[in-house]
Amino acid sequence: MTISEMHDAFKLELDKIESLQYPSFTTNEIDYWLNRAIREFVKTRYSGINPKREGFEQSQKRIDDLRTLVREVTVPCTIADAIKPNGYVLTDGFGNAQFSTAAYWLSLGEEVSITPTGSTAIRQGVTEITYDEYTYELDNPYSTYRLHYGKAKPLRLFYNNTIEFISDGTYTVDNAYIRYIKSPVEVVYSTIDCDLPENTHDEIVSLSVRLALENIEQPRHQSYSQEVSVME
Repeated sequence: MTISEMHDAFKLELDKIESLQYPSFTTNEIDYWLNRAIREFVKTRYSGINPKREGFEQSQKRIDDLRTLVREVTVPCTIADAIKPNGYVLTDGFGNAQFSTAAYWLSLGEEVSITPTGSTAIRQGVTEITYDEYTYELDNPYSTYRLHYGKAKPLRLFYNNTIEFISDGTYTVDNAYIRYIKSPVEVVYSTIDCDLPENTHDEIVSLSVRLALENIEQPRHQSYSQEVSVME
């Protein structure tokens, strides 16, 4: 659907055009509810908090729901500004120019290229940890971040606008390959269309109507919410 068609669908589902039963929504207000629904749709499909309890890539439907928002960038790493010993961070954090045309929103995972001392670069996964697990991993002789037979998965920590990868000191971390869901565009009537796949547009319109009904506290809200709760 174009954004104009989404506006028409919103009005039809709200039963406004003929019966005039519900308060009139301005163009800007409909844009607001559609954008609110888009953000909620993406987050629930990503996290698995939805009727099917399936997160992104747990089924083909979830892949198709968010595929147009998936991006992957390659970002150089540096030891400058690293906090941990043997740490490597993205050169400009999430302010890197790589993200300028597709703003980072939700992480899907990372890989890195590492270069063991006296060897050649190889591409590896990372060891995702929390700050509480950091000390344990340092003391763990079997941790995957330690170089073994020329391979290792450096520790990965997030903080503020930075991703830090931590080596055991026997290899460098040269580049990070960041796979993520970009921020969806903000739709604007007759100007900017939704950049989610076409198959999601009916669901987004229905969700935006539910959110609007909840806001104006109409009696129809409960029954409509039940309809949306089984929507796929």
